[in-house]
Amino acid sequence: MTRINVPAAISLVLVACGAGAAAQADTIAEWNFGTLGITAPDNTPAATNGVAASSAATTAGSLGMTNTYTESNGNDVSTTYDDILVDTDSTIGNQDVWRIRGAGATSGNGWSTNAPEYSQGAQFTTTTSGYNDIVLSFNWASTAQGVQNMQVQYNTNVNNAGGWTNVGALLVATIANSSTGGTFQTDTIDFGALGITSVNNDANFGVRLVSAYNPNLAGGTEYAAANSSLTVPAEYNNNSGNWRFADVSITGTVAPVPLPAAAWLLLSGLGGLGLFGRRRSA
Repeated sequence: MTRINVPAAISLVLVACGAGAAAQADTIAEWNFGTLGITAPDNTPAATNGVAASSAATTAGSLGMTNTYTESNGNDVSTTYDDILVDTDSTIGNQDVWRIRGAGATSGNGWSTNAPEYSQGAQFTTTTSGYNDIVLSFNWASTAQGVQNMQVQYNTNVNNAGGWTNVGALLVATIANSSTGGTFQTDTIDFGALGITSVNNDANFGVRLVSAYNPNLAGGTEYAAANSSLTVPAEYNNNSGNWRFADVSITGTVAPVPLPAAAWLLLSGLGGLGLFGRRRSA
């Protein structure tokens, strides 16, 4: 009589059902602005890569560049002007980057110092349905007169305007632009490593990369200029300056597929056969 190798049979069942497969990391959505070509202005650049790149949930756009604040210099930053441009930074390889800036009604292209904290920058949304261990990664830099500090925020329901939550430490911009060169910095937010599981399998996931007040300036109530001292910062002048993004990506690991009910019945049966065989041998 042929004897059943129960452990081997169980292993075969697990492999067949996909339970033993290694986790697979995928790009869910990526905005690689260097592949878009020169198109200016472009206020809502499309995702260029990823399994959800063509999803209606996958979007990008600027924040806080359309407003009616009257600045101390007389400028009324009231129109949006974000664009794709060629940046000659050697680290980026002379590729296009996405530049976020405001266009003053009279002169200048700065953001508004009167805008509330966390209200200016860029927003990216997508669906993480079917994925766990979500990771955000982005390459960015500021021009010398840009805003020095950035805060990353996330939302598990982008339809909820009040659902944005800070994540990670306050970031300090690297200065890089077409005239001075420089290196774009890479920052990463690993939600899985931070224990934030609410962003897993989320149909309405979003992140914001927004300007933040400098904690060492006016008691943490004003924006600092990117080229000012970290310990004794100078106030941002809202005349000029911008942030530039070279690449933004959201990745995840394929969520494990639950074992079908039939597989559990089969595993139970094989276990019973193994116990019965051991009893007979005894």
